[in-house]
Amino acid sequence: MAVRPHWPGGTVHAVAAPGGTLIAETLGSGPALLLLHGWTLDRRLWSLQAPLAARHTLIAIDRRGFGQSTAPPDLAAEPDDVLRVAATFGLDRFHLLGMSQGGRVALALAARAPDRLLSLMLQGSALDDVTGPDEGVPIAAMASAAQRADFAALRALWAGHPLMACTTPRARRIAAAMLGDYAGRDLVIPASALPASTTMLAGKGVAVTTLTGADDTLQRQANAAALASAGAVSVTLPGGHLCNLDAPAAFNAAVATAIITGLRPA
Repeated sequence: MAVRPHWPGGTVHAVAAPGGTLIAETLGSGPALLLLHGWTLDRRLWSLQAPLAARHTLIAIDRRGFGQSTAPPDLAAEPDDVLRVAATFGLDRFHLLGMSQGGRVALALAARAPDRLLSLMLQGSALDDVTGPDEGVPIAAMASAAQRADFAALRALWAGHPLMACTTPRARRIAAAMLGDYAGRDLVIPASALPASTTMLAGKGVAVTTLTGADDTLQRQANAAALASAGAVSVTLPGGHLCNLDAPAAFNAAVATAIITGLRPA
């Protein structure tokens, strides 16, 4: 089955990876900005970031185990996946934006290969070393539903969680479409672990910006504060965990500023 672009004017590419392929969609021209979506989501998360293509080549990736990528779930393999995508497009250096679980991948890549990054942006990123209120993710119940192939129950368990809350009808439609296609592959084949902590970027020289919705969970706000204490620039935006969908104009402006201020000499 042909894989069609989600961005009007976008181009879809299949990138070979262990166990299958990764789907990457490109739009625009200029310095590359790679986009990593969060858990249960896919590259449609970045639907409203298309205006950034006026000055940048956007590369939105369906991470392994999600969206239309066929490579099996393996969280620890994902930093290498990002480099595979970069190699496909001949990129020595690039800007990187990771959202939530995608932020975990972005942090790991920045720690391993900091010289590949022009700037790093983390939206509502997951962290292991920051204590905060339990977010109440129903992971065990969701895994059980996925193993039974009870996708209606799986999606119902997650649809009402604060990490999926949206403030506008358009954002809710996009979030619902992504969740409607989530099949829990990473719950049936549990993904390997990938640490994420505020200490990973110490001494790496990477310019970091956190992008956090004002209504995101207390845990994600605490994560952003911890990253700010470690030297990141912290930006608070309208909306929740999916603030890029809730307030796309403000989010896109913040990304554009982060790219400009984060540039460092090659």
